[in-house]
Amino acid sequence: MKKNNKETKTVFKAIFAWEDEKEEQWLENMAAEGWRLESVAPFFYKFHQMAPEEVVYRLDYKNTLDKDYADYSTIFRDSGWELVARMSNWHYYHINPQNTQVPEIYNSNRAKSQKYRRLLVGLLPLVVIYVTLFNPALNIFGSNASSTGTLFSKVIEIFLAAFLLFFVYVVIRLWSKIKKLESQSKE
Repeated sequence: MKKNNKETKTVFKAIFAWEDEKEEQWLENMAAEGWRLESVAPFFYKFHQMAPEEVVYRLDYKNTLDKDYADYSTIFRDSGWELVARMSNWHYYHINPQNTQVPEIYNSNRAKSQKYRRLLVGLLPLVVIYVTLFNPALNIFGSNASSTGTLFSKVIEIFLAAFLLFFVYVVIRLWSKIKKLESQSKE
C-alpha cells in the first residue's frame, strides 16, 4: 500500500517538553480514532489515516550525536518499540500492546528524570546564542544607528527579552519536573 493513497492531515497542537505524558496520551487517542503519527515539527503533527488501533506511544530525548546512539536504538528495537518520528533530539516510539503488557522505557522515576536532565543540557546552546545576541558589550544591533535601525533594535530587544522570559519559564518547569520525579523515587 502506498503512502500517497492514504489520507493525511496536519494538526497544530501546542504541547511543551514537560508535558510529554499528555502528548503520548493524545497520540494514543489519535491512533484510536484512526490517525497514526507520521512526522513531527514544533507544534505540528502529520498523521495518516488507518484503521483505528490501540497503540502506546512513548517519547524520549536523546542526542543523535551521542556515541552510544546505535546501542540506544537497538535496545528500543529489541524491546519491540518502533521509531515513528523524530524531531530534533526527541524520539517518538510506538508499540502495539500484547496482552496489555507494555514494556516501559524507564524502570524508575529517577531514570525518567535523566531524560529531562539531558533536555536541559540540550538547551545550553540556546543560552550561548542568546548571550551572544543580547550582550550589550558586543553591540550587534548598534546603539547609534539611524531611527529605523533603532526601531529595529528595540523590536529585536523586546523579542529577545520575551524569549529570555520564556526560556527561564521552560527551565523552571523542567527543573521542577526533575525534582518531582526524583522525590517520588525516594518514597
